[in-house]
Amino acid sequence: MSAQFPKPDELITAYVGDVMKHLPRKQRDDVGFELRALLGEELRGRAADAGRLPDEAMTLELLQGFGRPDDVAARYHPPGVPIIPPQQTVAFAWTSLIGVALQWATTLPMAAQSGAPNWIGGWWTSYGLGAFWWPGFLVTVTMVAAFVRLRWPAAEEAWKPKLVDRDHINRPLYAVGLGLALLGVGVWVALAWWATTYAGTNHLAGVFAFDADFLATRAPLVLLYWAATNALYVLLIIEGRCRPLTRRIEIALTLALCVLLMWIVLGGRVFVQETANATTEGALVLVVVAMLADAAWKLWRRRARIRTPVAG
Repeated sequence: MSAQFPKPDELITAYVGDVMKHLPRKQRDDVGFELRALLGEELRGRAADAGRLPDEAMTLELLQGFGRPDDVAARYHPPGVPIIPPQQTVAFAWTSLIGVALQWATTLPMAAQSGAPNWIGGWWTSYGLGAFWWPGFLVTVTMVAAFVRLRWPAAEEAWKPKLVDRDHINRPLYAVGLGLALLGVGVWVALAWWATTYAGTNHLAGVFAFDADFLATRAPLVLLYWAATNALYVLLIIEGRCRPLTRRIEIALTLALCVLLMWIVLGGRVFVQETANATTEGALVLVVVAMLADAAWKLWRRRARIRTPVAG
């Protein structure tokens, strides 16, 4: 048969040869012998099913369906030590991109303010391209880490279940919190009485003098919130764990306090003295932000870990 119509054995041999080119030299003979035998057996099976002798078209169909030579070689090639573990590739990419973006965001405005001619070109050839030291540094660190994992592998430990009772509460810690809350109420009431009584005769008392409108409208709601929170603390300490109802009450009280604190900030003065009032309002805004972040974190932790898949 002429070269224009190669024999099936010649096609298989050529295919196996291309596969062997992508393999380490010490593997080529074993893999080539095994692969050639496998493909020959598969071709004879197809010919028997078709009831005819194997030809060029049947052989090409088999080889093209088996895969590209480099892909087939990858099946036999022993995997190397990954520089970046697969489960960490996304985190590595984001860390690299964010690092470069931060360096550009820092240096680009500085270059623009310099007013130098062709400042964008100067920035790109210096700080712009220079920012890519960060991904290179990360790659170097991960290479060192991969070498350490290969040279000194960590001892594998048997899996142990980590069961966390998220509804259990620490009674001593809650008792301390209740004591501090009661102490805070006492200090706040005593401070209001002392400042109101001695504001005219004592300079320090004048600094902490509460605004009359605040004491008449918003302060009673603060005391009402404290009373509700302390009652919830007592209930939790008695029961020793959170129930769905008490957890919903806790979240509702948190949101109610955020609304109350923002009303205190936006509804008028808290202290008569300007410095004390401005400091207090700024602190209350930070408290609101922290409380909302804490509430969001608690809701996220309580989410269902394994969700029922939605039918498509």
